[in-house]
Formats: sequence, C-alpha cells, structure tokens
Amino acid sequence: MFDDQQPFRHAIVAVIEDGDELLFIERAAMDTWPGYWSSVTGSLEPGEDQQSACVREALEEVGLRVKPVRKLWESMTRRAHFVLHWWQCELAGPRNVTPDPSEVAAWKWIKRGEIERIPIMFSDSRWFFREVYPQTRHK
Repeated sequence: MFDDQQPFRHAIVAVIEDGDELLFIERAAMDTWPGYWSSVTGSLEPGEDQQSACVREALEEVGLRVKPVRKLWESMTRRAHFVLHWWQCELAGPRNVTPDPSEVAAWKWIKRGEIERIPIMFSDSRWFFREVYPQTRHK
C-alpha cells in the first residue's frame, strides 16, 4: 500500500551505447534480483542530479566514463519502490568494462536488434527496449 508520508526514491537507468551496441549487466548474487540482466542502474544520492548519477553509477558499477545524452523515459517500479529515470548515455572514454563484482556478475555488449534474446530481464525493461527506446533515442 502506498504511504503518502514517504517520498518516492529515485534511481537512474543508464542505457550505455557504443555504436549499435548496448551494455547489459547481470546482477550479482549479493545484489537485489540476482541473475537478472539490465542496464546500469542506481539510486540518486541526496542533492545529486540525474545526469551526475548516470556518470557516477557507470563509473562505480562497470568502470566506464559516460556522457548522458538525454532522458528517454520515466517509470515506476512495479512495487512503487522507485521512480526510474531512463537516460541514453554515450561512452566518453575507452570501452574497457571493469565491473564491480559486488554488483555485477557478468556483462556483455548486445546489438540493439538482439535485446529480445536476453533470457532473464525485468518485464518493464523488456517493454522499454521493445516499445519506448526505438521511438525516443537519438540516432
């Protein structure tokens, strides 16, 4: 049940692109929802703006420097834990992924046309990549 005394928590989803490929991570065993594949995600820290959160989370989770290009979408997680802010991000440095093992079990670059083949993904993410992403990203 919704508690109107508690503000929603906010998080970013950094959709990291390199050409026609996107970075996906498999969530680590000690993370929430282990085994699920997703983009880089993370909570906003107090006073932090969304673009800065994208840059920080990409560096912390996968060791990549990114440039947020534009916000693509906003959604709420199914259990209303978070408002998610989906951002298209470009690499702003080398493509050398160095994952934080406490958050990332595995990673891979996936061509845009092959995202549907990811076996375990949140249904909201699958819908985003099928319906929203193709309509909203800059080409």
